[in-house]
Amino acid sequence: MEDIKDCCKWIMKIIVRVGLALVITKANSYTRDLYPAYKLFSEYFPEKENDMKKALEYAITPIIDVNQLLSFLNEFGTWMVSEAEKWLKSYNPNRELNMKL
Repeated sequence: MEDIKDCCKWIMKIIVRVGLALVITKANSYTRDLYPAYKLFSEYFPEKENDMKKALEYAITPIIDVNQLLSFLNEFGTWMVSEAEKWLKSYNPNRELNMKL
């Protein structure tokens, strides 16, 4: 159960930080902290605020229900992958590994 909690926490932190990465160029702001990252993301994607809040909550208080985690990842994670693809097409269409900002 501890391994599940650790993985949950690790994955959800990544999701919150990826959410920030999706809006970093628009927000012109950066933070290492999860809550401000969640807030910035929610300003640009208010329709996904509840999902990102859940990711933040799971990062702080991880759950062990694998089915619940997989369901969340399959739904919100799939949406995030789609948004990341859009971001890459706009900001890094050549998929450069060391992109200059």
